[in-house]
Amino acid sequence: SPAYEGKASYSFAANDVNGKIWVSGFTQKVDGVAQGDNQAWSADIGANIKVAGFDLTGYYYGGEGTGTTIMLLDGYSANNAANSSGLKKRDVDGGYVQAKYTLPFKTVAGLSWGQSNLDKVDGESVDALVKTNEMWTAALYHPLTKSINLVAEYSHVNTESQTGTENTTNVGSLGGILFF
Repeated sequence: SPAYEGKASYSFAANDVNGKIWVSGFTQKVDGVAQGDNQAWSADIGANIKVAGFDLTGYYYGGEGTGTTIMLLDGYSANNAANSSGLKKRDVDGGYVQAKYTLPFKTVAGLSWGQSNLDKVDGESVDALVKTNEMWTAALYHPLTKSINLVAEYSHVNTESQTGTENTTNVGSLGGILFF
């Protein structure tokens, strides 16, 4: 089935303050799902504000049947006590916050945190299903030219399953970004 998506945004600027606010949504009919419960959907809202070298972004999303990690993956459950009428939608939600500051020598220092959550359907008995993905990142970005930035990042990633089993990863990276 075709998906339907929409987005509205508003950008503003006044004196040394500028920013953007946005909302968007997605819906798609999913085949093989019980009548009346076959629309996967999600909606989000976010805002960004920049003032005096500070840049703050906040974002939140929620939905049903859209899954996590990859769109529509694990969005529905067939393994639940109420399975008499077909697949059931799983709830999803999450978001992130990011704060950056541009230092006097143009290097940007940033911190961010984000989390995605996938709920089980009532009566569901799936253990290997992801419950939460969470990541913290600290980063430095330095522009060499208008098109090339040097990057140093460190991220701490934690994934938890529905049974409470956790997997933690720490990742560091050095490199460059080419803008074109």
